Amino acid sequence: MKNISNSLSVNPSNGKVSKAESKKFIPKPYLEAAQSMEKQFVKLMIDEMKKTSQSDKPASTGMDYYMDLESDERAKAMVQRDQIGLQDLILDKIYPEKYRNIHAFNAYQEQTGQQVRKPSVEMNNSNTSEYEGIELYKANSNNKVQNGLGSEARHD
Repeated sequence: MKNISNSLSVNPSNGKVSKAESKKFIPKPYLEAAQSMEKQFVKLMIDEMKKTSQSDKPASTGMDYYMDLESDERAKAMVQRDQIGLQDLILDKIYPEKYRNIHAFNAYQEQTGQQVRKPSVEMNNSNTSEYEGIELYKANSNNKVQNGLGSEARHD
């Protein structure tokens, strides 16, 4: 006979949101800033590692430029893989987790003009044709009722 367990299965993540889900509600400028900072750090680290392995022979200006481009591209590739973790630490400081939700994200987009707010009520002329024959009445200052729309727009 099989043992039946009455216990509930526990989520191993303990309610934590995945990395991709967490970044979903981070505005693009914050992500770009964190990626840029991580890229600068990785490039500095690569340059320092190269200094320890280079020969004493001085390189030409063209070679220095090429090596700098190579270091920059390596750093960029490492940052795009998103495996270093420095980006997450930076994002935690500049855009904390408590702001990573749909409400804060929409508020940010609205404040920066990235999201066009649709009107909550739309006017539609298709249902107004049945009310064209109704006469509007307005009381004037002498408490007399006038036929029409008022002094600014009269119905002839």
